[in-house]
Amino acid sequence: MKKQFLIFGVLSCTFVSTSLFSQEVNEKVQALNEVVVTATKFATNKKNVGKVVYQITQETIQNSQGKTIVDLLNDVPGVEINGNFSTKGQNLGYYIRGGRNRQVAILLDGVNVNDPSSFNGDFDLRQIDINQVEKIEVLKGASSTLYGTGAATGVINIILKKASKDKFRGTLTTSLGSNSSNENSNLSAEEFSTNFNFNGTLGKLDYLLALNANGSSGLSAAESESSNEFEEDNFARQNVMLKLNYALNDNFKIGLLTSFDKFSTDFDGFDYDPVTFASIPANKDNNMNSVQKRVGLNADYTYTNGALKIRTFFTDINRTETPSNNFFNGEVYGFDVYNNYSFSNVFSFLVGVTSQYQDMIQRTSFSTIEEGAVKQHFYDPYLSLNYTALSGLNFNIGGRLNMHSEYGNNFVYNINPSYNFTINDTPVKVFASYSTAFVTPTLSEIFTKLPTVEELLPEENTTIEGGFDITLSKKITINATYFQREETNKIGYDFATFQTINDLGTFSAKGFETEITCAVSKNLNMFANYTFIDRDESLLLKIPQNKFFIRANYNLSRNTFTSLSYRWVDETKDFGAVELESYKLFDFFINHSVLDNKVVFYGSLTNILNEDFQEIAGFTTRGRNYNLGVKINL
Repeated sequence: MKKQFLIFGVLSCTFVSTSLFSQEVNEKVQALNEVVVTATKFATNKKNVGKVVYQITQETIQNSQGKTIVDLLNDVPGVEINGNFSTKGQNLGYYIRGGRNRQVAILLDGVNVNDPSSFNGDFDLRQIDINQVEKIEVLKGASSTLYGTGAATGVINIILKKASKDKFRGTLTTSLGSNSSNENSNLSAEEFSTNFNFNGTLGKLDYLLALNANGSSGLSAAESESSNEFEEDNFARQNVMLKLNYALNDNFKIGLLTSFDKFSTDFDGFDYDPVTFASIPANKDNNMNSVQKRVGLNADYTYTNGALKIRTFFTDINRTETPSNNFFNGEVYGFDVYNNYSFSNVFSFLVGVTSQYQDMIQRTSFSTIEEGAVKQHFYDPYLSLNYTALSGLNFNIGGRLNMHSEYGNNFVYNINPSYNFTINDTPVKVFASYSTAFVTPTLSEIFTKLPTVEELLPEENTTIEGGFDITLSKKITINATYFQREETNKIGYDFATFQTINDLGTFSAKGFETEITCAVSKNLNMFANYTFIDRDESLLLKIPQNKFFIRANYNLSRNTFTSLSYRWVDETKDFGAVELESYKLFDFFINHSVLDNKVVFYGSLTNILNEDFQEIAGFTTRGRNYNLGVKINL
C-alpha cells in the first residue's frame, strides 16, 4: 500500500505540473543542455549522453550551507548513504541501485580514489569538505569501461573548486549547532565547523588553499537498551588542500593537487550472548585515528581537434585503533592518461590507459601483513567511440581490458544508444544501455582467501537499463529509468572458515527510479524523486526497497532563500534479521545575504518531528537538531 501511495503521489505531481505549464512549451529549454563530464570524460551536453547523470551544482551547494557531501548525495534518486543520520564518526555505506560500497567508484577530479587497506577498498567521504567542492556528478549504471574496477552500480565524481580570475579571493565559513538524539534533546552547541578558502590568479599561476576543521560531541555511537546512558563519543577532523596550476601557454597547463586529511573518532561495539550468540550494543572505549595524504601531478594539452590529459596520483592512508592497537596502512599510486579526438562534429573517440599499484600493512590480533607481503597492480587500456548526429541519434560504444597481476585478464564493454526528438515542440530523450563491469578483490580479500581457492576472480556485473527524459517546458522536467543487474563470481565470506570466497550462482537486482522538477512560480521550485529496489532479501540488508524524497525551494526575497524537504525511507533489515522500521524526516534550511552577498547567514532545523529510528541496528541516530552559521566573502 505504501508503495502504491508513493507512486500515485509522484504521478499526481506530473499531471498537475503538466496542466499548469503546458501553455509555456515554446519557451527556450535549458534542462537537457547542461554540460556534464563524468559520462564521457570530456565536456558533453547532457542531452547527448545515453546514461543517467545527476548534478549537484554550485548553486545547490551554496543554498545548502551547513550540509555535507553525504547529506547532498542522500537526496539523489537511487542513492542511499547508510549511517548519514548517525554520529559523525559512523562508518558509511554507499548503496546505489542496490549495490554496496565495493560496487561504487568514487572519483576526485575524475581520478579513482580508494583505500587498499580497507576490507572493501572503498574511499571515506568523511575526508572531503563540501566547501572545497565546485560540483558533484553522479553517473548511474555500470561504467567500468571508462572508470575500471568498482564502477558496477555507479560513479560519484567530486569536482573540486577552481581558482578565481582575481588576484585574491577568500571566504570564511563557520557554524555551530546541537548534536542530540531523539531521547535526549539538548540545545547546547556540540557541533562546530570552520573553513577558510583562499584562491586567485597571479599571471600564469592560479592557486587554491583550503583549510577546514570540524568536530562534534554529545552523542554515543551505540544506543543503550537500558536506563544507563552510554558515554558520548567524540569526532574531530582537520583538512588542508592545495591546488596549483601553471599555464605554460594557451594550450598547455600543468598542475599539482595535494591534501592532508586527519580525523579521530570514538566508537562503540557489541557484546555477544554466549548461549544465543546474539549481539548486544555495548559501551566501548574505542578510538580510531585516520591520516590520509594525497598528492597528484596533472597535465592538460589541448590542440585543434582534441585534448590530451595526464593524471598521476599517490595516496598514503594510516588507520590506528585503540586500545586494540590495530594498525592499517594502505598505499596506492598510479596514472590515467587519455586523449579525446574529434574527427568531425558528429564523430569522436577517446583512448586511454590507467594503472594502479597497491600495497598494505596490517597488524592486528588476528593477522599480520607486512609491507610487500600482499600487493597487486593492474594496467587497463580502454577505448570509447562517440557518435552524435544532427538527426538526434547518439551512440556510444567502448571497451576496457583489465590486465591484473593476480587473476589475469578481464574484458568489459558498453553499448549506449540514445535519441533526441520532439513531440509537439516538447523535447524528449530516450536511452538504453547494455554494460558490463568488474570489481577486483581487495588486498585483504586476496590475503584471506580459502587455501583451496587458487585465485579469487573479479566480481562481474552485467547491467541493462532504459528510460526517458522529457522537458515539458522551461518549467518542468521528468525522467524515469528501469535497470536490471546480474552479479556473478560475487566476492563473499565463508563464516565457517572466516575466509574469503567467490560465491557461486547469479545474484540479481532490478528496479526503477523517477524524478520530477517543476518551477511552480518565479520564487517556488519543487523537486521530487522515488526509487524502488528489488533484489534477494539476504542482499537487501540496510537497503530500503522504497524511498521517496521531495524538496520545495522558496525565495522569500531577493536575498533570502528557504528550503523544506521531506523523505520517507522504507523498512529494512540488518544483520541477524533485525527489523529496522521505516522512518520519515522533515528538514528546513534558510540563508540570508547582506552587504551585496558579502555576508551570508544560514541556519537549519533537521528532523523537525524528532523521529525515533535506526539506520544500523543498535546504533544511535540524530533527533531534532539545529545548525547556525555565517559565510563571509573577502
